[in-house]
Amino acid sequence: MINKLSFQNADPAHIDFQYLEDLATAYWYSEVIFTALDLQIFRYLNKDPLKLKNLAEKTGCNPGELHRLLRALKSLSLVHHLDGKWCNSQLAGLYLIPEKDSYIGDFLLYRRFMKPNWSKLTKKVALPGRDFKEGSREDNYQLRTLRYVQAMDSLARQKAGEIIKKLAGLKWHPPVLDIGGGAGALARALIKEKTGSATLFELYEVIQSAMIIYPDQADWKGIKIKEGNFIDYLFEPGEKFGLIILSNFLHAYGAREAKSLLHKATGLLKPDGLIVIHDYFPDRLDSLYQKGPLYDLNMLLNTYKGVCHESEKIIEWLKQDGMKRVYARDLKTDSAIIVASIEGEAPSMILEEWVYEAHDAGFSNAVLLPPDQVITAPWVHLKCNFGCALYGKNLQCPPHSLKWQETRDILNSYTCALLLEGSPPGKEFHTRLLDLEKQAFLKGFHKAFVFGAGFCPVCTKCPEDGICRYPDQARPSMESAGIDVYGTAHNAGISIEPLADKGQYIKYMGLLLLE
Repeated sequence: MINKLSFQNADPAHIDFQYLEDLATAYWYSEVIFTALDLQIFRYLNKDPLKLKNLAEKTGCNPGELHRLLRALKSLSLVHHLDGKWCNSQLAGLYLIPEKDSYIGDFLLYRRFMKPNWSKLTKKVALPGRDFKEGSREDNYQLRTLRYVQAMDSLARQKAGEIIKKLAGLKWHPPVLDIGGGAGALARALIKEKTGSATLFELYEVIQSAMIIYPDQADWKGIKIKEGNFIDYLFEPGEKFGLIILSNFLHAYGAREAKSLLHKATGLLKPDGLIVIHDYFPDRLDSLYQKGPLYDLNMLLNTYKGVCHESEKIIEWLKQDGMKRVYARDLKTDSAIIVASIEGEAPSMILEEWVYEAHDAGFSNAVLLPPDQVITAPWVHLKCNFGCALYGKNLQCPPHSLKWQETRDILNSYTCALLLEGSPPGKEFHTRLLDLEKQAFLKGFHKAFVFGAGFCPVCTKCPEDGICRYPDQARPSMESAGIDVYGTAHNAGISIEPLADKGQYIKYMGLLLLE
C-alpha cells in the first residue's frame, strides 16, 4: 500500500495548524529515503528478508538506530516487517535496487544535491542587501531559548483544546502538576476548565523565557512555579497532585531515564488522581502516523539520547507502577495521549482501538468509516454474472448471496464499519477475518459480522445439495453482497487499482461491521 503523506491532506474548508506543520517538516521524509539509499538498505533486502541484526551487520549500522530508521521507512511503505524480518515493499523493490533497469535511486539522490540552494530561497526572493540576521539567533543562547519556548508554547496552545476534549467526562481535581510544560499553556487551559491551582515545573532558563512571553501577572493567576531538574528535585513530604501532565517530556530521555522519571511522577499522584502523557508515539496508527517514527529520528538527531517511546512500552511502565486504568487515545493531529489512574479499570474498547487490533491480527491496513460510506449498487453483481468462472457454483456468491438492497439495509443497522486490507493467500486472509469477528463479539460488540474477499475459501467445492456444511466459517464477500469495493476503498482513503500485469501487488479487502 502507498500511504498518502500527511501534508497531502490539504483541505481549504478545514482550518487547523497541522497542514502547515507538516509542510514545515516535509524534508524529514526525503532525508529518510536518502539515508536508506546511502546505506544500501533496499539492495541488501532485495534477495531475502533479513532480521535486524543481520541487516545491521551488512549495512555497518548500530542495530538500535537502524531499527528507528526502518520504522520510519515502514511508515512510508518502503519496507515491511513480517515474522521478525524486514523486506522491501513492491515499490522499493521496483525502483530502488541498483541492479534493476527501473532503478531511480541516483536520480533521487541528485535531488539531495540541489537541496543546499533551496536554503537560499529567501535571499533569492528578497531585495539585494536585506539582512535577515540569521546568525544572531544561533549565537545567542538566551534568544535561542526564547524562540524555542515560544514555538513550543504556540504548539501547546493548539494541542490543549484537543487534550481537554479527550479528558471530558473523566474525574480529576486540581492541583495540576505540569512537568516540562514550557510556558504553561496547557496548565492554564486545564485550570480554566476546573477552578484550582497548577504548578509549572521547568528549568530556570525556560521559566525566564515564559515570563517574557507572558509578562502580565493575570496570566499567572493560579499558577505556581517550581524551577529545577525534575530528575533530582525534592518535593515537599506528602505533596501530591490530582492531575499530572507530561507533555512532550519523556521523549527527551532514553528508556532507562524515561522510566525512572515516570516512576517519580506517578509517586506524586493522589490516590484518585489522573496522569496524562502527551507525546509522539511511533506505534500509533492515526491518519498522520508517519510523524511518530519521523519525530523519533528528529530526537535522534537533535538531542543527546532522546527517544520517542512506543505507547505500549509506556503503558507497560505505568502498570508496573501500580496504575490500573491505562489506555491511549489518538488526537486528530499528529500526537496522542496516554491516560492512567490508580483506581478503576480500563474503559471498554472504543471503536478506534479496533484499528490496532486489526494490525495486531496481521492486516496491513484498517480504516474506520461510517456505514453510509460503504457503497452498494445493483451493477456489482453484473461483474460476477459476466466475469467470474465460479458464478453459480459457490453458495456465498451470486445468485445465492445477499442482494445489494438487503446489504444496504444491513449496513444501515450499524453505526461503524472497519475496512480491512490484507494480501494472499485467500484462506489465511479469511481466517484472520473470522478471528477478528470473534474477538469483537467476545469483547461486547455482539452485532459483529464480517464480509470477506472473493469466493468463500472454506471448502474446495460447495455441496451439490446446496446446503453449506460450515455456516459458522462461511462468509459472503463484499462484492458478492453488492458492495462496490473500489468506491468504498476510495472513501476510506485506500488506493486500489485493477492489476494490469502479473507480479503486481495484490490487495484483499474485507469489512467488519461493529456495533
